[in-house]
Amino acid sequence: MTSTITHIVLFKYRPDITWHDFEAHFASFTGLQRKCLHPRTGKPYMLSMRMGKNRSWEPFSKGMTHGFVLEFASQDDLDYYLTEDPVHLAFSQAAGPLIEDSLVVDIRDGILFGPKAERPIGADETKGSCHCGRVVWAVKLENKEHVLCHCDTCKKLGGGPYSCNQIVPKEDLKILEGELNTYTYKGASGKDVRCFYCGNCTSHVYHHQDAMPDKVIVRTLLLDGGSDMTAGGEIFPEGRLKWVRDLADSLQDGLVNGEKR
Repeated sequence: MTSTITHIVLFKYRPDITWHDFEAHFASFTGLQRKCLHPRTGKPYMLSMRMGKNRSWEPFSKGMTHGFVLEFASQDDLDYYLTEDPVHLAFSQAAGPLIEDSLVVDIRDGILFGPKAERPIGADETKGSCHCGRVVWAVKLENKEHVLCHCDTCKKLGGGPYSCNQIVPKEDLKILEGELNTYTYKGASGKDVRCFYCGNCTSHVYHHQDAMPDKVIVRTLLLDGGSDMTAGGEIFPEGRLKWVRDLADSLQDGLVNGEKR
C-alpha cells in the first residue's frame, strides 16, 4: 500500500480580486512544485500537483471555487512544506489577502480509521497548553520573555497582581487542539476586547482587541518553559500594586538574614 500523503486544498476567493491577481497567484502556485526544495537533498520534493475550477452541478461546494491536489512522499515532507519551507510560506503570505475561505484535507489512500497527524512545532515556535490540557497552541515569539500588565482588568480576570503577556501578529498564533470560548468586554479604548479561554478549565489563552485587529495578546505564562522566562517589560505601571516590589525586597532580605519566611 502506498504511503504517499495527498494534500487537498479548496479555496473561496474574494469577489473583488482582479484577473491579474488570479493569473499571478496561479502562476506562483504552479511554480511551487519546482521551487520548493528539500532541505537535505536540495531537490524538488512535491511528487505531483493538480489544480482546477469547480464545475460540479451539485450545490454542495460551500462557495469553494478552485481545488488543488498535491502529493508528498511522507508526512515529514508535508510537514516541512506547511511549516518551514520558505518558498511556500512566502507564497501563503502573499495569497492570504486573495482568499476569503478555505478547506484542507490530508488523506493517505486506503486509511479510513486511526488518529490524525500531529502538527509539528516549528523551530521558531513555542508550545502552550491550558491547565486541563484540552487546548494546545503554538506561537512565534521574537523574544522569550514576559511583558507584565498591571491594568485593573487583568488583575480582575486573573485574580493576581498582574498578567504575563506578549503582543504578536495574529497569524503567529496557531490553535493546534481543542476549542475556545469567548468573553467580550469594553477596553480602555472603548472598543471590544475578546478573551479566548478554555471552556473546561477557564485558562485564558489570548485576547484580541478591535483596537489592534492584526495583533493578539498571548498569555505567556502558559507556554512550555514559561516559568523560566524573564520579565522584559511592563505596561500600565501606574496600576502596579505597591507591595509587588516590596515583597521581592522583603523576601530577599529574609534570605540574606537567614530568616525563614
